[in-house]
Amino acid sequence: MTGVAVADLRITDPALTAAQATFRTAGHRLAPVVRALPGLETEVVGAAPLAGRLQDAQELLGAELGIVGQALAQLADHASQVGAAFTQADQQLSQAAAAAR
Repeated sequence: MTGVAVADLRITDPALTAAQATFRTAGHRLAPVVRALPGLETEVVGAAPLAGRLQDAQELLGAELGIVGQALAQLADHASQVGAAFTQADQQLSQAAAAAR
């Protein structure tokens, strides 16, 4: 024995998979809201100044929700990349351990 401890390391993280699914689901749920906002009739409030403010708020909200949806999709992609990196590291460590035996 050379004094080097070698162990097969298995990296499985259900929390990472769940987070990825949650990010994707949240992004998908925002998409119909973002698509529906431009169709709202802001003129129904009556007064022109109020309708204008409501229209501005509607546009801002739609833009911001679109950004949040994109960020959620990017988070899901990053979570997938982290999972792939863990898998690759696990495979490399397993191969190195097998070669050292």
